[in-house]
Amino acid sequence: MNQQRKQTNEEKAYEKIKRAIMLKKLIPGQKITEEWLSHELNMSRTPIRAVLKRMDKDGLLDVIPNRGAFVHNPSNKEIEDVFHVRMVLEGYAARTAIKNITTEHITEMNQLLLEEKEAYQTNDFEGFLKINGLFHTYLAKITENDVLIEKIESLNQWSDCYLILKDEFYQTPIEEVKAIAEHEAIVHHLEQGNSIQLEEAVTFHLQSTLQYLSTRPSIFD
Repeated sequence: MNQQRKQTNEEKAYEKIKRAIMLKKLIPGQKITEEWLSHELNMSRTPIRAVLKRMDKDGLLDVIPNRGAFVHNPSNKEIEDVFHVRMVLEGYAARTAIKNITTEHITEMNQLLLEEKEAYQTNDFEGFLKINGLFHTYLAKITENDVLIEKIESLNQWSDCYLILKDEFYQTPIEEVKAIAEHEAIVHHLEQGNSIQLEEAVTFHLQSTLQYLSTRPSIFD
């Protein structure tokens, strides 16, 4: 029972801190202390320490010895490095996935597209990020390569951080949102069974997102 309560408190603290970053209540470079979090979350420091370590690993915070925890503030080079690796891995996933594609896979990806649009239209940023990650991960899962799936999931978590910090969500009408249109193109080429066009669509989508993030100053500058 105590272990279950501990895990519940840790998860609750993680989600509250993550949401504060999403809502821009905590901004890149800002220092956050255990004392402040303990007061804000009404929790003891024990679960908070575990959460800070986890968020450091996930890329949302930087925990620096003898200095404290800071909201992560990514450089353009860091963002470029992550997306360049994603292009290689997800390009390979596209080429491999197309060999295993089934009608059920297409149906599931089209369902993700519908849910993605709904999340955008209802201003559900957390939902949009989750579905966006599921879309990319699902393509990797079709390959049935567990190592590839794990790496792509990890890189998507980092990419989510960059969207949280740099994206001005909902400022663009849904019909002009490039990410959704590019996801639709990926599903189209997957359905058509053309591996070259599918890989190009995946790479173009990641290049487009990288260009957007790299040319935008931090919204906190």
